[in-house]
Amino acid sequence: MPQSSGGVFMKRVLFSALAVLLLLASVAAAEPVSVFVSILPQKYFVEQIGGERVDVSAMVEKGRDPHVFEPLPAQMEGLSKAKAYFAVGLPFEESLLPRAASLNPGLKIYHIDEGIDKITGGHEHHDEHKDEKHEHHDPHREGADPHVWNSPREAILMAGKIVEGLTAIDPDGREEYARRHADFVERLKTLDAEFAGMFRGRQGATFLVFHPAWAYFARSYGLVEVAIETEGKEPKAADLANIISEAKERGVKAIFISPQFSKRSAEIVAQAIGASVTTADPLAAEWEENLRAVAKAIAEAAK
Repeated sequence: MPQSSGGVFMKRVLFSALAVLLLLASVAAAEPVSVFVSILPQKYFVEQIGGERVDVSAMVEKGRDPHVFEPLPAQMEGLSKAKAYFAVGLPFEESLLPRAASLNPGLKIYHIDEGIDKITGGHEHHDEHKDEKHEHHDPHREGADPHVWNSPREAILMAGKIVEGLTAIDPDGREEYARRHADFVERLKTLDAEFAGMFRGRQGATFLVFHPAWAYFARSYGLVEVAIETEGKEPKAADLANIISEAKERGVKAIFISPQFSKRSAEIVAQAIGASVTTADPLAAEWEENLRAVAKAIAEAAK
């Protein structure tokens, strides 16, 4: 028996409604997971593992300084809706994370620097005692150097924490996260091997920095990092004289400065010892490319 035109019309309406619902469901399922990190190198790490399944926001955006950081209202609004925060042990996190948790009780917080052998005290870091047992420090303990992201070896450890966190908040992405994590770790191992070869036979070579952001890099490859500033402050005249004397004694050829800091003291030292001043950004967004460029510059200066 032929169907009435009304029945056919209703079937078409129902079919169209079902198609719309399926489309909306697929769009909702494809919506990336919102996560926050502290700095741009972390954003790079999370994106390498998360791919298009994650939407990563960095608190310290380009041009901002983590040493004097205060979150913007729009950032706090974003945190109130985020699924996770990947912390790295920076001082500003100590006040930020409790505020974020209060705004968003469901926010998962992952400390990706946990398990890293932290460097504490002083500004000269090298590998003379690499066979001695290192004391493990609390990742948030005052005095620990927080610049853990500037070495491939530490990055490998952090990548493990990131894949665990992403899998916990988005179990459906488990296979993709595992695959991307494995690929990223292989790249990090290749980078580490490249740097190890670059500095082979140059153990103990010194490089001078204004701000001590490269201690973990130095430790990984047996180098010596000597810093001009002390606890974030410009050095006094007597300190500058000591640094100049030490730099001359060690044959320093280049001074590395972070774009977040003044060049004044570095230029004074450079002029006194006949060295060049080179920018090395510890917060660059393109982490892999930047670290390779910094490594080459340090290697050149260490010749």
